[in-house]
Amino acid sequence: MAPKQGPKQVVTGRHGMVSSSHPSVTRIMVDVLRQGGNAVDAAVAGCLAGPVYEPHMTTISGTVSFLYWDADTGRSYFLDASPTLPGGLAPFCPHPYAPKMAAALPGSPAGLKEMLHRFGSMPWRKLIEPAAKAAREGHTVTSWEYALLFGGTGGRFNALPGRTYFPSGRKHFTPDGFQVPAGETWRRPDLAETLEASAAEGPDHFLNGGWAKRLVEEANDLGWMITLDDVAGYEAIWVDPVEITHKEDTIIGIPPPQRGGFYTGFMFGVLDNFDLRETGHYTESAETLALMAWALRRAHHERNLIHDPSYYDTPLETLLSPEYHRMTAELWKGSRPKADLTGYLKLTHGRSTHRAGLPGTGHVPHDSCELSIVDGEGNWVQMMETGGGGIPGVVVDGVPGNGIGWERYAMVEPGGRTQHAISNTLVERDGAPWMAIGSPGDCIFTVPQVLYSILEHGWEPYPAIDAPRFWPLRDDWTLEVENRLPPGVIEGLKSLGIMPRPLGAYHWSMGSMQAVWKREDIYCGTADPRRLGEALGY
Repeated sequence: MAPKQGPKQVVTGRHGMVSSSHPSVTRIMVDVLRQGGNAVDAAVAGCLAGPVYEPHMTTISGTVSFLYWDADTGRSYFLDASPTLPGGLAPFCPHPYAPKMAAALPGSPAGLKEMLHRFGSMPWRKLIEPAAKAAREGHTVTSWEYALLFGGTGGRFNALPGRTYFPSGRKHFTPDGFQVPAGETWRRPDLAETLEASAAEGPDHFLNGGWAKRLVEEANDLGWMITLDDVAGYEAIWVDPVEITHKEDTIIGIPPPQRGGFYTGFMFGVLDNFDLRETGHYTESAETLALMAWALRRAHHERNLIHDPSYYDTPLETLLSPEYHRMTAELWKGSRPKADLTGYLKLTHGRSTHRAGLPGTGHVPHDSCELSIVDGEGNWVQMMETGGGGIPGVVVDGVPGNGIGWERYAMVEPGGRTQHAISNTLVERDGAPWMAIGSPGDCIFTVPQVLYSILEHGWEPYPAIDAPRFWPLRDDWTLEVENRLPPGVIEGLKSLGIMPRPLGAYHWSMGSMQAVWKREDIYCGTADPRRLGEALGY
């Protein structure tokens, strides 16, 4: 059966569980577990296969963000393998459709190498074989993949004109002069050769071997004067995760310069100053929905204080302190409207807009792939693989590059980490995790929404994932929200001066939640109905 959007099952298993955004990647990972591999082995295999099955979402020359709970040591670890800009060189932005997208040194290969070296148990060759085979034999293009490759996830750069601006992109994405149609098989012999070479040479093929040398050649040809030492010198770094206490649970998130742990900790900290059980769940209460959207808006503004700690003082302790959360809550309590603003919105927006809502944008792009894994030994992985590295628009031996928006997300210093909207999360109770959850793309605010339903209201994970989602409240007091809310909630928002921007019943820009969890001795898993994902256990 072809992968598709729509309702997803909750599956169970006694020995392990995985969830990813593509069923073929899910099967590769669970096969690794069946063969005796651990959660990290499965994660490495999944990350290598992801760019084969979802080239519209990720690439091997990108980013790896790895949140891990190790059963042997009884603690969590976080590996940041986000791309960096080389020191001593000005940002190199060769693509006219994305003049602020800079080429960056890839982080994924070094990240996967470090994961496997420290916590894995199987050889690299064994884990890369399924990806190499899939690239050689081809995969069936889904309508979802075709649409995103053709139309992009935000502007012409990520659409077909941007992907095919350089000759290497035309060869890769339009092999016969046309994009491979939905339902047809897309074979990528160049990528297969690269993966097969790495099977023989190991991950160093991407760091100082054949592929790394080709990257340097292509870069120098275009005017980006990096050296092989720049590529080989990249280091993935281990950083202590962020821990947030909420009632009987500890929420484990990722630290700066990545922002997922901050968003979750900030929203829960602000909400702790209100009795949300009295006001009701956000799908039933405009008061709760408005408060949550406003708290996420505040977090969205404060994110500009989150930088690479190697180069900035980052006030995370202040931003996550109860005192700061109380002050923020007082701002909400002291700035509410004193009158019903429904009539005002009707006058200013007109009757048709008042009835239908304002148009929503979806805030694309939202690419990336999230993986959730737990093995029979109690090792847990929640991680993301995404882009951010390589040369924007240039495909090197079958591996596309897309670069990073350097003005907002990068440090032009040796080793400076690029910032990404990543939300890898573990939830711990009684000294061990019981859930791993995360969603890819810029929509990291969806994870705290889902956690709110689970931890505050006791919902099961799948109904919490399925529930309508929303973006942070905009500065103009409009709210993009999936339009499955009761009419009373919509009218309640308007009375508070908030004009909805309906996004449809389910909108893919609201992420692709992957989740695995434990109920007594049974592992459970599911995927998000908004995209093509699947969970599988054994």
